[in-house]
Amino acid sequence: MSPGKVCLLFCVLLARVRAPSEGPEKRWLVDDMNGMSYVCPRGGSISVIVSQFNNKTDERVWDFACKATFRGIINCSWTDYVNNFDEGINFSCPSESLICGVENLQLPKRKDRKWKFYCCGKYTVCYANCAWTDYVNESKEYFSWLVPKGFYLVGAVRYHDSNSNKRRWQYRYCAMFPTVLPTL
Repeated sequence: MSPGKVCLLFCVLLARVRAPSEGPEKRWLVDDMNGMSYVCPRGGSISVIVSQFNNKTDERVWDFACKATFRGIINCSWTDYVNNFDEGINFSCPSESLICGVENLQLPKRKDRKWKFYCCGKYTVCYANCAWTDYVNESKEYFSWLVPKGFYLVGAVRYHDSNSNKRRWQYRYCAMFPTVLPTL
């Protein structure tokens, strides 16, 4: 194969694995000091979370990817905000549901965010083998976390230290199985 074709093949492969979003200019969900929102396409759940601290704006930018999860009718709803400004988060979706979207809010002159989650599920599934990650980041460092194969994102913890403005994240993930209904 000629060097030109090898280079072209490499570029095509690199473009396909560049995830979660396309191109550096479209990669980050910039929350423009007001907030940001991301929802998976219907039937999907969040499978990748990427975040980077921007020292110029003193803010985090985020990116997400989803995986196909549900077929048929699903029930979805947004939570209320699960934290107040300058507080931590300890959240899990209700049973039988997964995190399929996130939204946050920042008010002018606030250096923190309030978060809500979009949970979707079916009454015919249940969780099993749930676990929490260790913290996936230090205060202002980049992180990329992939939900393990065969598991689904169901919860999030954010440690928040108001004095140092330190925020660290953990995620809860579970396997999902069909609910066995009793026969009559």
